[in-house]
Amino acid sequence: MKKVRSINKGVLKTSDSIDLDILTDYLNNLDLTKEENLNFWLYCSISMKTGLRSVDILELKVSSVIVSERKFKLREKKTGKLVEAPIFSNVLDKIEFSREYVIFNNKYKTLVSLMTINRRLKEIYKDSGLQVSSHSIRKATAKKVYEKSGNNIIKAMIFLNHSSPVMTKNYLGITKDEKMELYSYL
Repeated sequence: MKKVRSINKGVLKTSDSIDLDILTDYLNNLDLTKEENLNFWLYCSISMKTGLRSVDILELKVSSVIVSERKFKLREKKTGKLVEAPIFSNVLDKIEFSREYVIFNNKYKTLVSLMTINRRLKEIYKDSGLQVSSHSIRKATAKKVYEKSGNNIIKAMIFLNHSSPVMTKNYLGITKDEKMELYSYL
C-alpha cells in the first residue's frame, strides 16, 4: 500500500481549498475489484477531471460516452447547457459498457445516490484531516483550473459552465485578504 499524504494543520472546512493530489492518493489505494469502490472511484475520477456537478456525474449514461473520441457529451441538468469533456483512458477502461449508466449499483439495481457518495467520501478521507464532500471536489477542481490558467476567472467560469464571474468567484473562495493583496499590484 502506498503512503498517503495527509494534512497536519488541523481540519479543513469543505469550503477551504482541497489539494486534488491528496484526494488522488487516497483513491489510488482503493481495491477496485469491489463494486462499491469502483463506483466511488469512477465518480471521484470523473469529478476531479471535469468539475461536473454531482447530479450530472451520477446520471451519466454510457451512451453519452464516445469511445472513438475519448470524450462524453451530456446536457447539464441544472443549466440545460451542452457539455463535452474528455474522458481519460484510465476511466474509460473501467466503464462497463453493457450497463445503461456509468455509475450503477448492480446489487440494488439502481443509480448510486449522492448521499452514498458523500458517506463514502467521509469514510475514505476520515484519516486525512479533510472534510471532503462531492461539492468540495467541484470547488477544488475549479480552484486548480483557476490557478493553472493564471488566475483567469473567465476561463474558470467557462470551465464550470457558470453564467457569471461572481458565481465562480464564490466557488474559488476569494477572501478579503486576497482582495487587499490585489491593491498592492497598483
